[in-house]
Amino acid sequence: MSQNNTHTKLFVRDRGFYRVVLSLAIPMTLQNVMQLLLNMMDTVMLGRMEGNSEAVISAANQANQPYFVYSLFLFGMVSGMSVLIAQYWGKGDTDTINVITGIATIAVFVVGGIFTTVCYLFTPQVMGLFSQSEEVISLGVAYLRIVLASYLVASLTTLLCGVMRSTEQVKIALFSNGAAILLNIGMNYILIFGKLGFPALGIEGAAIATLISRIIELLMVLTYVIFVDKRVRLNPLRMFRRRPGLLRDFVRYSLPVICNETFWGLGITVHSVVIGNLGEVPYAAYSVANIVERIGLLAAIGFANATLIIIGKEIGAGRSENAYPYAKTMLALSVGLGLVMSGVVFLVKYPVVELFNVADQTKAAAMNIISVMSVVILVKSFNTTAIVGVIRGGGDTLTAMFCDFLPMWIFAIPLGFVAAHVLKLPVWWVYACLMSDEVLKLTFCTFRIKSKKWIRNVTR
Repeated sequence: MSQNNTHTKLFVRDRGFYRVVLSLAIPMTLQNVMQLLLNMMDTVMLGRMEGNSEAVISAANQANQPYFVYSLFLFGMVSGMSVLIAQYWGKGDTDTINVITGIATIAVFVVGGIFTTVCYLFTPQVMGLFSQSEEVISLGVAYLRIVLASYLVASLTTLLCGVMRSTEQVKIALFSNGAAILLNIGMNYILIFGKLGFPALGIEGAAIATLISRIIELLMVLTYVIFVDKRVRLNPLRMFRRRPGLLRDFVRYSLPVICNETFWGLGITVHSVVIGNLGEVPYAAYSVANIVERIGLLAAIGFANATLIIIGKEIGAGRSENAYPYAKTMLALSVGLGLVMSGVVFLVKYPVVELFNVADQTKAAAMNIISVMSVVILVKSFNTTAIVGVIRGGGDTLTAMFCDFLPMWIFAIPLGFVAAHVLKLPVWWVYACLMSDEVLKLTFCTFRIKSKKWIRNVTR
């Protein structure tokens, strides 16, 4: 990419830059689209079971909250790892990339093993954190005890795909995830409803389908890493060598991201607790609306990860002067992206909500939540690119951490609690209060990026 970018232009004038952006952002966004389709089809299929659809939907969503919490540690660790790998990839240092991957692998298996064991031993108590309904807890326990077996499998897949993405190999994650999702949807249909001679297993069938599809996905990724990849050439002999200085770097730059994502994830879990305690109907409406929110954030998440790789690679390659102009361009594009996705969210809310076999009261509440979401997504698109892509990609992971979770815990969560349990406001107003931290993030991120203090070369 050209180094002749000025700091006064909003958009860089370099076609090569935009080609790289598209080559990274589009596959990542498509992967998010497919993941959303999987979550959506799971919820739709479970919502069409006979009986209390609200209870089944709530149970499946709440049983996935432990993985959500763990996955945010996982995402934080992989994202922190990616900050280092993207910069070392800019230097062309694959030996160090191997060692970083080895450190991350050990961390994933230690933390993932502990988390899985605790959740299995205390499954009813874990479900009791998210619901007071005995029916929802019972259904959730049955689902969670099966799907727990997939946690470490999914962890290794996520880690390896993160390494490939950070070295600009994005197609394997897209291909493997797409194949696993198609398999999951087919097996959901067969096992939930009892097709092709299989018994109707309901919510347990959905859990079994998730476990099998995650195993197949890992096998596909391992095949690529072992037999196809020619860039990084991951090898246990290279991965598990002692590099004490590199371990310190990994902890220094990954730990803030892990804390960031873990505390942010715990905050989202608190959102579920606050809204879940309003009752089955509000929580079912929130669960349905969450699917539409994911639609709105699909492009933003892929775009932010592409930004991290682009900026990290430029800094690692010794072209730090490109970081600020590229950041301005990516943030300007994220605003346009946010406008488009806000419009999409508003347009799809009616057809998506109508897919669910729930009461009219639940549908009406979901529609109102989604109307609020259409505004939130515009701001969130900018913030996601700023925090995950620019500030974190530049190596300033500590500032990214404070910008992301402090406004949530200090301001938005207390406001949401008051709205729900003191003022007794409807669920869509509670949701608006819980998302109010995005306005504060916008202000903090803008000042930090203009200062250029986030541009840091973290390689040795």
